[in-house]
Amino acid sequence: MSKAKKKRSKSYQGVNAATDTRPTVTRYTAVVRSPLGQWWQDKGRGWAKIVAIGLGAIVAIWLIVEAFRTIFH
Repeated sequence: MSKAKKKRSKSYQGVNAATDTRPTVTRYTAVVRSPLGQWWQDKGRGWAKIVAIGLGAIVAIWLIVEAFRTIFH
């Protein structure tokens, strides 16, 4: 029995390689926002996430401290 030939998993990238003929479709949607709403869309979400994570960590630490205080008091 002959050994099975390994299938090629890498695409051919030589001179005669077929180019990607599918066009790239980019879709945009337009939304009318207030200046504050546009700022929130652009910059506010990142800051809100950082602040939410920080507040969550502070609350978690506070709950752990209070739990230890009630248990060992």
